Amino acid sequence: MSVFIKLVENRPPKEYADLAVADISYDDITEGESPATYEYDLLPCGALRILRVTKGEAAVVDSIYAPGLWFRVQGQCRGNAE
Repeated sequence: MSVFIKLVENRPPKEYADLAVADISYDDITEGESPATYEYDLLPCGALRILRVTKGEAAVVDSIYAPGLWFRVQGQCRGNAE
């Protein structure tokens, strides 16, 4: 399942400073040699971590968003990180 992040509108990273692109979507890769899905989890500090999951391999951290940068996320939650 893909992951969709809604950023806090007045604090997006500079590459997303245009409000029209202030939302970020990590879309699953379904074609090619190594299909992957994206999941998320929350670190104890409140940071949002995006994980790329490939079948037969350990999940890899793709991105991390600070607690004050995002306010809503949709998608497959992997559970809380320890």
